[in-house]
Amino acid sequence: MATEKYVIDFDSAQTNIYMLGGGVVLSEPTVSAVAMDDKNQIKAVGEDAWRLIGKTAKNTKIVFPVFEGEIVNEKVAIGTLKAFLGKIKQKGSFSGAHVLFPVPCGVTAEMVEKYKKVAKACGIGKVYFVEAPILSALGQRIPMNDSSPCFIIDMAGGTTNIAAVSLDGVIAGISVNFGGNKISTDIIDYVADTYDLQIGLLTAEKLKNEIGSLDENDSLSAVVNGRDLKTGAPRSISLKAMDIVAPVKSYFDKIAELAQAVLKKLPPEVSAEIRHAGIYVSGISSSIYGLESYYSKKFQMQINVAEYGNSCVALGGGVAIGNTSLLKKLALKTK
Repeated sequence: MATEKYVIDFDSAQTNIYMLGGGVVLSEPTVSAVAMDDKNQIKAVGEDAWRLIGKTAKNTKIVFPVFEGEIVNEKVAIGTLKAFLGKIKQKGSFSGAHVLFPVPCGVTAEMVEKYKKVAKACGIGKVYFVEAPILSALGQRIPMNDSSPCFIIDMAGGTTNIAAVSLDGVIAGISVNFGGNKISTDIIDYVADTYDLQIGLLTAEKLKNEIGSLDENDSLSAVVNGRDLKTGAPRSISLKAMDIVAPVKSYFDKIAELAQAVLKKLPPEVSAEIRHAGIYVSGISSSIYGLESYYSKKFQMQINVAEYGNSCVALGGGVAIGNTSLLKKLALKTK
């Protein structure tokens, strides 16, 4: 019987599960609604829990078990992942399965141990760990070998990985503890400060996804509902993309600044290769309108935005776990 192989991209914002031979079989928010009692039972996970954000009573709390790329609540992480695994395989166990977990660039041994504990508690047999920017490169099908590096900016929900990588590993890179989620929180603060309107996370996400743009002249609009900070009464306003371009730009400007710092540390030969090929951008926030043009001006080189940005890492994990010799080469050495 063939060994089942999976990739579980257990990110702060979104969990993508890839099954070898079946593609991406699950993509849902990494969040649970938890009962506020002695048992702390999980009442809803993923999309069902996401819809409850800002709407729960006192006996229920919303928990994000992965924060900034690290498992911060092991109990809820186990319950959340078990529920996700149950959705893709209602009968049978994962004890004989091989599972690859993408992890942030420069992940610590302590962070890996948390992933191992969660995987074991979920009944997963064999686990591997590979740094996310390498998987992003594989997922984008970038021509790459030991001597041909590429430069990756992977914008996940809670982390952003910036690295020059090859099949020999990470040449130089960093993982910063904020990602696309920061855009939403910045939008919340900006709307409150500028329009005296308090909006929730779901509304901010809707704004980001529907009219988020890096084009200062973008006139696409949306109606926003919230609470008036002066009167406390419900109020609606219409916002254009250009009205919230400042908080949207904030995240991308900071990432560009950090990427420039990494680029300056590269050996000359690596810099020459990257200059020729350009920068590859992936992740949940890479689909923002105007990114290619905005970053082309900032970096003064070609910007390659992934076609399937949100699932690049999971797809790259599929390439790795389906190739035994490649997986052996890329997998982190753990105890």
